[in-house]
Amino acid sequence: MSGHSKQGGWDIAVSVVAWASGVVLFWRALWWLADTALAREQIAHAAIVLIFGLVFLLRDRRDIQPLALHFGRRATGFFAAACLGTALAGIFHQPLFMLCGLGFFAGAFLLFVFGDPVFRPALGFGLAFSGFTFLSVLFPLADWPLRLLAGKTAMWFLAILGRPVHLGLVADPPRLILMDAGRPFEVASECNGFGIISGCILLALLLVFSRRLRVADKLMVLALAPLLGLFSNAARIFFIVLLAPAAGKNYQIMHESVGIVLFFGTLAALWWLVAGLPERRSRSSRGPQINSDIS
Repeated sequence: MSGHSKQGGWDIAVSVVAWASGVVLFWRALWWLADTALAREQIAHAAIVLIFGLVFLLRDRRDIQPLALHFGRRATGFFAAACLGTALAGIFHQPLFMLCGLGFFAGAFLLFVFGDPVFRPALGFGLAFSGFTFLSVLFPLADWPLRLLAGKTAMWFLAILGRPVHLGLVADPPRLILMDAGRPFEVASECNGFGIISGCILLALLLVFSRRLRVADKLMVLALAPLLGLFSNAARIFFIVLLAPAAGKNYQIMHESVGIVLFFGTLAALWWLVAGLPERRSRSSRGPQINSDIS
């Protein structure tokens, strides 16, 4: 009995020291991520998508160990890879290693809490978390290109209906204005689609690496995800412009309602698409192996 007690106490001490060290190593990066998410609504939306996607994914699993709280083989491997990423980032002054380290750190936490059976969700979550960090860094550079792309795509949709529409810049400060039949609509930073595009990318990473899918299906989903987000954002602008004259004083309510419906509808469509893809069979389910030895 005392041997088991000592072993349990040792495991707790190792876990506390390991996670305290991990927090110290990644504190600045995690603080920056939290601060960026609070400052940028689109990044916060992407973070919410990632968290809720993970919750729903784990809820459907029957093989997880609730609160395993143990450094198994895979959790230890992920944690070691996270520390290695931090060390390489410091040695080579290359932020890419830190992004990878953060992903392994997130995956290690999931494996520590729920045990080795959640290896695939942990892998998907780790990759998605690294992607979230990368997209957060990319946001300032992607803002204006995404605004222009969203405005031009929405303008193309409206032009198909034969509406008199054009897109232009108003300077000092620069603003992107979509004119539809003499009515101006600003394509602001909040309209750049970064939230839904990044949300689709992160959800795709989480889902495709959490399931045993064929490589071709994974690549198809990962290529389709940003296009789906881009189309959804352009459709949001399109419907807002069309419905604006009828909305009148309720314009803001209509604006938010259209955005919410398309945001969650797009994510649901992506989830449905991935859920419908067939999984590869594991080796253990392929039947008995034929012994090739000749006696």
